[in-house]
Amino acid sequence: MKNKIYLAVAIVITMAMTAWVSAKEKTDTFEQGLFWKIEKDGEYVGHIFGTLHMNDERIGVLHEKVNKVLDESNSFAMEAFPSDHYWNPYQGGQLIKHDMVLPKGETLEALVGKKTYQEIEEVLSGLGMEPKFINTLRPWAAMRSFAVKAESNAMILDYALLERAAEQRKELFQVESIEEFIVTLQEMPLEAQIALLKFTVASYGEMRNIIDDMLDAYLKQDLKAMYQISTRFIPDEPENKQWRDIYLKHVIEIRNIVMEHYMRAPMRRKDTFIAVGAVHLYGDKGVLSLMEKDGYTVSRVDI
Repeated sequence: MKNKIYLAVAIVITMAMTAWVSAKEKTDTFEQGLFWKIEKDGEYVGHIFGTLHMNDERIGVLHEKVNKVLDESNSFAMEAFPSDHYWNPYQGGQLIKHDMVLPKGETLEALVGKKTYQEIEEVLSGLGMEPKFINTLRPWAAMRSFAVKAESNAMILDYALLERAAEQRKELFQVESIEEFIVTLQEMPLEAQIALLKFTVASYGEMRNIIDDMLDAYLKQDLKAMYQISTRFIPDEPENKQWRDIYLKHVIEIRNIVMEHYMRAPMRRKDTFIAVGAVHLYGDKGVLSLMEKDGYTVSRVDI
């Protein structure tokens, strides 16, 4: 049951792995580094670690500094984890399904056209979805269901950290719920959802290369490169800027604000370990920059 829950969460929050944001936005802030120390008024309050929501074995072996800080921390915070009410074994699946599907009588094929729909159905049915269900998906849900089959049986990094923290009986926090994440996608204009879904379909053959390049950048702790690589699914043409901007607002910027807000609770308790997708650390609108604006001091820890 636990493994099924982890798989469900991973599918829904794949976006952090493919955090597609505009590479053209200029910033010189927080371009390198995965591990950061947090202080407030000269007092230590915790660390934040940038993750990649993947189960590749190369990122599963953490630096001893990261393990030591995690083991000695009093609490652990991350993006949505299975205690979220969406994962109630009796109603969680129904809640997710309800949010993912179109109103009765509407179809995905009618929204995107027959040709694009056939491509969507081919990919998602190959991932185990029933064609009848695929045609009921909202465009954002179809887009987020695209995935490349894992090449490893290792646990996704974030959930490996959660398991370790839970085994040590740390106090657990989440800095964003699944419901809050879904709302950011639900509120995206329908025309933007359709455009982004079509870009996703068109770039699906390149997805494995994008993932590999993202992994390489992560291993180099290069936040800027991750940020730039993540835009490949949107063609780099002026008319697509509007879709980038909408996606950036709903999937990155709003979520960064929500996460940084919820991080304050574990930081007030001091000595916390926070884990979020590494792309959320990057730039002058990332969570590290938001922390600084709220009076925290963040300093990179070399790993």
